[in-house]
Amino acid sequence: MKFHLFFLTLLFATNALASPNIVVSIKPIHSIVSALTQGVSTPTLLLSGNQSAHHAHLKPSQISLLEKADLVVIVHPDFEEGLAKSIRNIQANKVLTVDQNEVEQGNEHEHEHEHEHAGSVNHHSWLNIEDMQGFTQALSQRLIKIDPKNKAIYLANLDTLKLKLDELQDTTQQQLSNYTNQPLITYNNAFEHFIENYKLKSVGSVSRQHGENLSIFKILKAKQIIKDEKVTCLLFTSEASDKRINTLTEGLKIKTSGIDIIGFDIKPGADHYLKLIQDITHKAVQCLK
Repeated sequence: MKFHLFFLTLLFATNALASPNIVVSIKPIHSIVSALTQGVSTPTLLLSGNQSAHHAHLKPSQISLLEKADLVVIVHPDFEEGLAKSIRNIQANKVLTVDQNEVEQGNEHEHEHEHEHAGSVNHHSWLNIEDMQGFTQALSQRLIKIDPKNKAIYLANLDTLKLKLDELQDTTQQQLSNYTNQPLITYNNAFEHFIENYKLKSVGSVSRQHGENLSIFKILKAKQIIKDEKVTCLLFTSEASDKRINTLTEGLKIKTSGIDIIGFDIKPGADHYLKLIQDITHKAVQCLK
């Protein structure tokens, strides 16, 4: 009996060790990875709580997680600026980047653009479901490469996830279809992928960079655009302070909607991404109505 229990314990321990150790930077991407690895392993979320990927200072325990991982999944080195130093210390074949095309282009033109601001390219690609469909395919291929014995599970999970994403895309498209001619403005470029995906009518963004202190000139220019274009909706991320938004909208008849594009308050896991997109869509619709 004792031998039998020992054998089972050893078997489970071996299976646990055999499962790939995956670390993912932010919640939305962690959700996609979780959906694909169900039944095999549970990925570790690196940035929990309200840690910003742009400015995160990693604890020694978080750095250790990265060093021990079989696979680290990030959006893009320019997006997770707070992780850049730690990511550089990891073998390239252990890192999977969501915005892989931009990484390759960046490597090709590294010297040409060495003075270009990191925020000039938009890396909020999880806000475009079609981009996530492409990423799930690349992720499944990487998982099968590092863990071929569970290929059947990954492929089954991929089929299930693709169906869910297709349904989410259709539902979101329907919800926003009545507002595609309603002009809106955004505080920064974080919503660019979401706006392009659903063909919303954006007149631009007030700022191109996160956390930028707006000059009087930019504020006055934005106010004039809002008046001229008859904009009735301003979307902004949680990084923009109430003071900045109030200064920008003072004296204007415009609805505002602060949207958490990471989903800090949504429970992490396979369903997180679906709930996040639903929440963003609901808030956008309320603002555009």
